[in-house]
Amino acid sequence: MGRTKRSTFTTKLLHWEYWPTWVIYFPVFFYYLFLSIKARSFFFFSMTNPEMEMGGLYNCSKYKQLNHFPDTFKPITLFVPAGSPLPLVRSRIAEKKLEFPLIAKPDRGERGRGVVLLLDESQLEAYLLKSSVDFLVQEYIESTFEAGVFYYRFPEKTSGVIPSLVVKDFLTVTGDGLSSLKQLIYRLPRARLVADALLNNPAIDASEILPAGTKKILEPIGNHNRGTKFLDGNRLICPELQNFFDALSDQLPNFYYGRFDLKAPSEAAFKNAEGIKILEVNGVNAEPAHIYDPDARFFTGIRTLLRHWQLIYRISLQNNKLGFKPAKAGEAWAHFKAWKK
Repeated sequence: MGRTKRSTFTTKLLHWEYWPTWVIYFPVFFYYLFLSIKARSFFFFSMTNPEMEMGGLYNCSKYKQLNHFPDTFKPITLFVPAGSPLPLVRSRIAEKKLEFPLIAKPDRGERGRGVVLLLDESQLEAYLLKSSVDFLVQEYIESTFEAGVFYYRFPEKTSGVIPSLVVKDFLTVTGDGLSSLKQLIYRLPRARLVADALLNNPAIDASEILPAGTKKILEPIGNHNRGTKFLDGNRLICPELQNFFDALSDQLPNFYYGRFDLKAPSEAAFKNAEGIKILEVNGVNAEPAHIYDPDARFFTGIRTLLRHWQLIYRISLQNNKLGFKPAKAGEAWAHFKAWKK
């Protein structure tokens, strides 16, 4: 296992997509301080999306945003208050005509924390007992095409821009007819980084031997810290998508900056803006996630993040002229404490 640990360390060291968040955002933090001084408020970003808590930087309700969309453009979603009894949740799932597997996720959470694929009612009960916060139970859409579309619009404009599009490549292994699933996991650098979580997943049989050429998705949750590869999908940006997200963003009151995480039946359907289901909407906390493509360069990614904070600043100033005010320190602190509970 010593060799495995060394290999894991080397993988993380040589690929900046795995570096700690604080390392990546260290230079961005100083730019944020500079912009705060210019804006005369450390919380200027809260004006970017005035209807979202803290502009969507933290402690923002996913359910609140999804509620603005017509049912056609979102999965069936159930809001579950913390402490809800299992019989009540079970009955509400039946009312919504939801069937397992289902996705459970905290209503206020980031970076895939607490997101689980529930295979049956026993796993739902375990999640319910473990969760101390409000969460969502969401229809599981089996399509393997998942993407994140970054979108922004200046308040005085009627149309916006898609500057970033990421396509998510789920963590997958290919069988050789000889090796166990555990052996395949440890041979794949990206899988090796999350091997403990994978092998503790009851849905994975570590001793299973896949037939030669057979592919198996190890992690159906499309988050980078769970092994999903983020690929630069900017080649897919087209007028059809631009028009679709202009119309979709109009459904969100005073929304000007963020990322739509979504699924679609296929890449072709997505390019034609067909069959798109919005899984969640992120605000100021959203990243132009194409920068984490394995072939992307570190300093290019940093420059992109700096440009996006410049956009946040400019949108905030324009909203301030329209009468919106930045959050006060007490409000920001209250949201932060609630977020960290």
